[in-house]
Amino acid sequence: MDRKDYKPSCAAVYLNSNDLKYLSENFNRNLWLEFFNRIEKLIPNLPVYININSHLISHCEDLSLKNVKWINNELSELEFLQIVGESLPKSKFNDPDWDEVCFWYFTGISPILNIRLTEKSWNRHKQFFSQYSYSENLPSGLIPTTISREFLSSLPQKLNTDVHSFFLKNINLYDVDIFFQAPDLRQMRLDFRVNSERSEILVNGILQKNPEIEYEEISEFLKQNPDLLRPSPSYIEWEVYHGCELKCTFCPREFSDLKNDGKFIHVTHFKETLAKMNAHWKSPTTICFGGNGEPLLHPEFVSLVENSLQFNKIKEIIIETALYTNFEAFQQYLLSLSEDEKSRISIIVNLTTLNESTYKNLYGTNHLETIKDRILKLKETLPLKSLNVQMIKMVDVESEIDPYFTYFEKQGINVILQKYNSFAGKLPEKRVSDLTPIHRDFCWHLTRDLYIKVDGSVSICKQEQNYILGNIYSEDILKIWQNGLIHFQNSFIGKHELIPAPCLNCDEWYTFNA
Repeated sequence: MDRKDYKPSCAAVYLNSNDLKYLSENFNRNLWLEFFNRIEKLIPNLPVYININSHLISHCEDLSLKNVKWINNELSELEFLQIVGESLPKSKFNDPDWDEVCFWYFTGISPILNIRLTEKSWNRHKQFFSQYSYSENLPSGLIPTTISREFLSSLPQKLNTDVHSFFLKNINLYDVDIFFQAPDLRQMRLDFRVNSERSEILVNGILQKNPEIEYEEISEFLKQNPDLLRPSPSYIEWEVYHGCELKCTFCPREFSDLKNDGKFIHVTHFKETLAKMNAHWKSPTTICFGGNGEPLLHPEFVSLVENSLQFNKIKEIIIETALYTNFEAFQQYLLSLSEDEKSRISIIVNLTTLNESTYKNLYGTNHLETIKDRILKLKETLPLKSLNVQMIKMVDVESEIDPYFTYFEKQGINVILQKYNSFAGKLPEKRVSDLTPIHRDFCWHLTRDLYIKVDGSVSICKQEQNYILGNIYSEDILKIWQNGLIHFQNSFIGKHELIPAPCLNCDEWYTFNA
């Protein structure tokens, strides 16, 4: 046998715990069959190993796939790969310097696996005698990674990261082929594995409209079908209270109409809106209590959080607060929550300086020591991943960045370094670095965000709060979301000047919420 005339020994499909949970609850027979049929087209009768759980076993066995070996066990990735490694055959070449035995590795069900690009990547793997072949720019689920037995045998007995992260940290130890295929679509954050409602909508849409789509056609296809990238919001910023007792120099309240100060969302309206979202949104979403106000000033804020935790479509609740008010009652509520409920809450404390005089200049008051003390109390209340402090990177505090990080890292508290937002020139320019894009691709905020004001009106985006798409209390929420599609489509095709928002003067293009 010629050294270049061989094939992978098998395919291995690893499903992590999140994949298994989603696939168990949303089993789609057609998508599974499409994936395995594409592997069969590449190499007939190729053995396929895949780990599943007890909830999936009956579905999977019903597929009647003779070459698929179901491993009914929730395994770690390393454990799964060790099982695959034990099944690999002996080398046919018996070369002491090179072991040709390898397999294709998938991290998810991948129904639009691209046969042409997989063959192209495989031929490169053989040509360069690689130990590990992968792509950096192709979306996940389009081609497999090719892993050799040599690489597999080099893995340690225990791993604190996923296997690909281990590889990247040790890339210089291996013979590697990095497969690049134009165009580079990484900015789209596409994922063609069936692991969430959002990815399944995308995959289903492609298969229904163009099942034989080639990679080079994907960008144009999505421009013609923008709804596939925008099925429902993934991030909702909700102004539950309009007003604040601070006078922050970097806050949009500096230029906003304050006539609604003191107004807040009634719990009844809030609950009714949550129920509509839960019923109609196609994928889970994150809710951020923020906007032009301090959420802890809401007289029934605890009730808002409590109601939010009851809806399964809300995967995370973010609370952006300056933490200067109504702290004790809020902390007591947090203490009453289960660990699972606490894990769904993230608090971002707006604290841009640790210097007392700077704090007074920026915030118009002097609560600094009180805020620092409350942060430490929250540290004892919440899981560490649920607590963050946020520093806005601007000229007023540029020299404080290093000591700020040092202080909170010693406390074991996560720091978010937030870029300064002038709201397209409405605030004085104080940014330290210019993140204005050289080329403006589509805006992620128009793609995924929903900004709700205290009266229920939904604005086109946070940067332009006066252009309203509808009122979420009195109008159909699907229609409101649909009203924003044309603006996203114009952003996607580069017609930014047609969007009723300051897109051409905005530097928030590289910020991404959820």
